[in-house]
Amino acid sequence: MVKITNITDKRLSRRLPNGAILNWSPGESKDVESKRVLEQVSRQECFVVGEEVGKKDIGGGLKTHVRKPKANRKPSRTKSKKDKVKAKPKSKKPKGLRKSKKRAD
Repeated sequence: MVKITNITDKRLSRRLPNGAILNWSPGESKDVESKRVLEQVSRQECFVVGEEVGKKDIGGGLKTHVRKPKANRKPSRTKSKKDKVKAKPKSKKPKGLRKSKKRAD
């Protein structure tokens, strides 16, 4: 990765091989990995190619036993005290056999 700086007073842009577009504001620096863009920009006077950025061959490999990120959603509600402490159940009278209603004729 190489740092490229726009030294003009105009906004400049270049297209990457994958179709994305890099835009440089006046005096702005960007890190570029593409060899094609690097060759194209190094021949132009409006850009300054700086030193390499970052170290090469760094990688910790596949991380195992890593906590998964928390889902981006509404936080869970805290339970109210009523839910935590159960009230004593009221004793209900057994229904048993129901009496049929008599009609008043």
